[in-house]
Amino acid sequence: MSPAGEGTGGRLEGVLFDYGETLVSFVPPEAALAAAAERIVALLDGLGRCPPDAGTLRATVFDRVERQVQEHDRRDSLAEIDVLEASRRAYRDAGLDLDPDLLDEVIRLEQEAWWQGARVDPETVPLLDGLRRHGVRVGLCSNAPYRLRSLRDQLAHLGLDRHLDAVTFSAEVGWRKPSPHIFTAALRALGTGASSTVMVGDSEWGDIEGARGAGMRAVLVHKSGAQVETAADAVVARLSALPDALRTMRLYWD
Repeated sequence: MSPAGEGTGGRLEGVLFDYGETLVSFVPPEAALAAAAERIVALLDGLGRCPPDAGTLRATVFDRVERQVQEHDRRDSLAEIDVLEASRRAYRDAGLDLDPDLLDEVIRLEQEAWWQGARVDPETVPLLDGLRRHGVRVGLCSNAPYRLRSLRDQLAHLGLDRHLDAVTFSAEVGWRKPSPHIFTAALRALGTGASSTVMVGDSEWGDIEGARGAGMRAVLVHKSGAQVETAADAVVARLSALPDALRTMRLYWD
């Protein structure tokens, strides 16, 4: 494990956080997804579209698109997958050629079900608010290819939106970490420079190597506490340890 404190120091103006498995964890919300499928079937049936039953809809649309997202992630592609198009094809292959507005509505119903599986780390809000009280801007930089409005509404549902200064999702940028394009967009949204901003996340390739390639320093969140080989400037096992890690990197703030 590389030791903390290898950074060159300087003023800290901003911190960008990864979202999933850094600030928030997710478990599949099976009951909520089943209920969403039932609502979508009822909606389509009411429009005379002759949808399949809810179980078939989950298998042929929900599960199919999620597999495609996971396969895209495993390929380490820098360009983001078009989930809207993947969903459109899945519904079409299920015999449902949906117009854009109806497709957007059924995707909304599915994505809102996922909110029930989100668990905010209890140390997230105190950390974000503590940094902001000291004049440090905080934002998200996340690989998330889903419906952008639903992603932002999810932050509001979880109560995180009011604790962040900027939010950048790959769904909006079209590029995934570690692409420099998404880091450039996130820094622009946050209003800070690369040299005065730190990236915090759990992915060595996406968060750490990506941030270092974009000229930022980086902190790896490794919640197991085990030692790990990393290019990060520091490693923390829990979010509350981040301020001390930043100090060991000889960073200062108000």
